[in-house]
Amino acid sequence: MPPARVDPDRLRSLGAALGPLRECARDGAEEVLEQFPEVGDRETQAVLDGWVEQLADLLREIEATATDLAGQLHVASLAEPTGPTDPGGLPDPAGRDDRVRS
Repeated sequence: MPPARVDPDRLRSLGAALGPLRECARDGAEEVLEQFPEVGDRETQAVLDGWVEQLADLLREIEATATDLAGQLHVASLAEPTGPTDPGGLPDPAGRDDRVRS
């Protein structure tokens, strides 16, 4: 059975909704890296530095994943037909949608 039809506008709006997440993750990674506290003890400092770098890497990965997903949603929205279709998948020139819905 073919996948259910999805409204292209919903795909685009979902992709756009990822924008604030991407910005927040990008800005958060930069802010975390600007906040390297110094504790004095070399071993503790090395552990703390590692944690800060891991957090920045995680935030960068969230940004990259959200960017990729937004791009995939945009491509999917372009692939979806915008009007009613006939069973063959081509737009119905009369604007009817006679397909059986499940």
